[in-house]
Amino acid sequence: MDMQQLVSEFLSSEHGAQATQALTNQGFSQEDSQQMLGAGAETAHAHAEEQNAGLLGNHPGKSFFAAFAAGLVRGDGFLKSMEEGGEGILTGRVAESIAARMGLDPATASTVAAAATPYVVAFLREKLA
Repeated sequence: MDMQQLVSEFLSSEHGAQATQALTNQGFSQEDSQQMLGAGAETAHAHAEEQNAGLLGNHPGKSFFAAFAAGLVRGDGFLKSMEEGGEGILTGRVAESIAARMGLDPATASTVAAAATPYVVAFLREKLA
């Protein structure tokens, strides 16, 4: 699927609307929220399409193990924790992308990515299923 089409479908979907609302609730404008979500969706698309750097990307360890360990501590079990670790990788990549594209500091970009990535993942799961 074309990246721009995917981004457009995400932003006009229920998941996109919920993600936009989550970001505007944090004080971001509607326009900035849409830009950040577009960048996040593009990053998620690229991550899903990426082959050369491997399934987990170039720098997966930190985000993966943080989310994996958090899942284990919560008692989510091994498989659920593995899934959360994968989402942690994507959250890290989305944060890097948003920081670079929007000029946000890393802490703000991480907060935005943490709020937006679950919606992007849910949309992609439905779209790719």
